[in-house]
Amino acid sequence: MARKIRDDFASHEMQAEPINCPLCERVIPNDQIEDHHLVPKSKGGKVKVPLHRICHSHIHGVFTDAQLAKKFSTITALLEDPATQKFVAWVKTKPPSFEDKAEEPTRRR
Repeated sequence: MARKIRDDFASHEMQAEPINCPLCERVIPNDQIEDHHLVPKSKGGKVKVPLHRICHSHIHGVFTDAQLAKKFSTITALLEDPATQKFVAWVKTKPPSFEDKAEEPTRRR
């Protein structure tokens, strides 16, 4: 039985088990894993979670760093947002390897 590497410093490519995106819950292909700082690095954040590239792009396309730090610094808070709920409902219908080449969404003010 394959085991997941638990070392915080291990690269994602070395993962023995698939990683599920905490936002959309789909398996993340190795070439689409991006680390998301729950509190942006620019705001002093250090905790990271792996996300699909498309999910990560959505978050940064919709929210400013200040909004992420102040109100959306957890996966739960992100999932409570109506725009994120709409995005997740849409992206869950796509295969894990789906990549959208569309323009970045407009950030909220």
